[in-house]
Amino acid sequence: MEESKEQKKTPEATDSTITFRLDDAYFEDEIQYPQYAEAEAIEIITPVEEAEEDTVTSDEGEGSPVPDKKRKKKKPLIIRLFNALINLIFLTGDSTIALIRWLIRKPLPLILLPLRLWLRLVRTQISETAQSIKNRPTSVTGKIKEIAKKKAEEKSKDGKEHKPAYIPAFFSYIFSEKRLIKTVVNITFPLIVIFAVYNLYSLNRNQVFALEVYYNGHSLGYIENKEVFEEAKQDAMMLLADTENDVLTTEPVYKTAYVELNELSNPKMISENLIASSDTEYIRACGIYVDGEFLCAVKNESDAITVFEYLLEPYKKEVEETATVAFVEEIEYVSGLYPADSELIYDSYALRTLLSNPKSEAVYHTFTANDTVQAVRKKYGLTLSELKALNPHVDFDTLEASFITVPETEGEAEGEETPEAEVQPPKEVKLLVSRQVNFVRVKVMRTKVTTKDIPYQVIEKNSSTLAKGTKKTSQEGSYGKKEVTELETYIDGKLSYTTLISEKTVKNPVDKIVLIGTKTYTSSSSGWTWPTRGAYSISSPYGYRSASISGWAFHGGIDIVIGGMSSSGVPVVAAASGTVEVVQRGYSGYGHMVLINHGNGIKSRYAHMQAGSISVYTGQKVSKGQQIGRIGSTGNSTGPHLHFEVIVNGAKVDPQKYVSR
Repeated sequence: MEESKEQKKTPEATDSTITFRLDDAYFEDEIQYPQYAEAEAIEIITPVEEAEEDTVTSDEGEGSPVPDKKRKKKKPLIIRLFNALINLIFLTGDSTIALIRWLIRKPLPLILLPLRLWLRLVRTQISETAQSIKNRPTSVTGKIKEIAKKKAEEKSKDGKEHKPAYIPAFFSYIFSEKRLIKTVVNITFPLIVIFAVYNLYSLNRNQVFALEVYYNGHSLGYIENKEVFEEAKQDAMMLLADTENDVLTTEPVYKTAYVELNELSNPKMISENLIASSDTEYIRACGIYVDGEFLCAVKNESDAITVFEYLLEPYKKEVEETATVAFVEEIEYVSGLYPADSELIYDSYALRTLLSNPKSEAVYHTFTANDTVQAVRKKYGLTLSELKALNPHVDFDTLEASFITVPETEGEAEGEETPEAEVQPPKEVKLLVSRQVNFVRVKVMRTKVTTKDIPYQVIEKNSSTLAKGTKKTSQEGSYGKKEVTELETYIDGKLSYTTLISEKTVKNPVDKIVLIGTKTYTSSSSGWTWPTRGAYSISSPYGYRSASISGWAFHGGIDIVIGGMSSSGVPVVAAASGTVEVVQRGYSGYGHMVLINHGNGIKSRYAHMQAGSISVYTGQKVSKGQQIGRIGSTGNSTGPHLHFEVIVNGAKVDPQKYVSR
């Protein structure tokens, strides 16, 4: 009975492995697993833990099993880590679990399936190997001894006695157990691959492919790409822009390398190595740049700063504390490498002497009778306004005429011919065409508060009580006042420009109201038409008037405009048919003017017309209403308008007796 019980117990103890197929329901995606389904899957794959009895066989390989102490098998490390992770997730709450499950649901089968298959394979191999060893009639030790004795007996056939060799017998036993070798390989190979990949990543994560730069046979260092060298080259060229050096004429050579990240060089390091690769000896100095242009280099930066502060000191003493004193130019101090024997290396005294003298002297042009203002302007590339600004004391309107004079003659009274204008002997007028230019200029900025007038607006209103074309002021305007804060900038002691900071209104202006007549009336004469097409207001009537250009004077015509708008360009037409007697194109007096003779001693004049707009010529016959020009502001005029006159037998009469609107 005891023997039968032992036979029943043995199969149950050994048959603890469960076999899975890929078509089992566990691997179907549509199955909704309960919470911690992963843990259940591991439990399915893992055999049930049982208490086992270790048996020890005798050296002879036969004998009854000897009971040893019972021990409980530990779960594999990966299973224990997985269970610890599950417990951690459980502690974080259901919401975290749901989020994690949603995030890993898609890639999870791709990860778990190979892991499950590997675990299943490992467990199967271990179980089969352990079972195979357990079912052997002899122990491993006994088997090794047996192999050693057999080999010793085979060697003793030569008549010599040989002792058993247990170590070779051990390896012979191992290689004879193909199942054991297969198990070891299946288990260890994936682990070896994972370990190798991890170590390869650890060794190479701080290494990159780079380019080693060679210049003039010298290695400058390792760079990430060619752009780093180009940037370094530009830095070096800027540093050596004002030195006679050909270090940057050679093309670089690149070689591929595999280096640590900390071995890569930045553009600044490559730039210095590039300069150092030349045959010229360089020293560390402070370069001085004025508006980005290299001036010189000083060995000590503090010496350079002291010299520039010395130039500002006289201005700081003369101005108030609220004023700001600075250089107009931007001064930069750049530390770098410079040729040791270069003439551009200055000391503080030489730098002060250099800055105290002008960079270029003022240029003057001697104006003579053979010159013209236009020729001088073009020669030096100046506009007329720039030339006038450089020479505010010169009257350019009379400059050319001042070289030509007409000599007095006594023969004029006796009917002798007047001699032509003669040219005076050349005299000199010096024109400044270029100011003196200093290396640096000092600017002083002051805040100035002034009160200025605010101009009033002119508001025009129609009035049916006034004749059309007439105006009358019903309310005089008055200027307002505003407080203006400005920043005045003086350069080398002269006011250069002013910048507006703020404005504050102190008094509001009062608008001027002007009434515009709309009342129409008929002309006392027939056969004439209004001399414009589009302008019907009279800004200044016929007769004596004040506030004209020449003061109180008689106005021999009427000034025609568009009320409240610019009249420039409005067509001017002949008021009556006649012959063009005078066409004048000038910029004084009547300006651009046309005089038409209508016969019977009657003439009409159209003055101040737009330059280039006169479309008739002397002697031309014109008809009433024919366009002869456009309203302008040429000659003695204060603004665009048509000065229209009617002349009868040489005397100016009121034009409104002949024309009507």
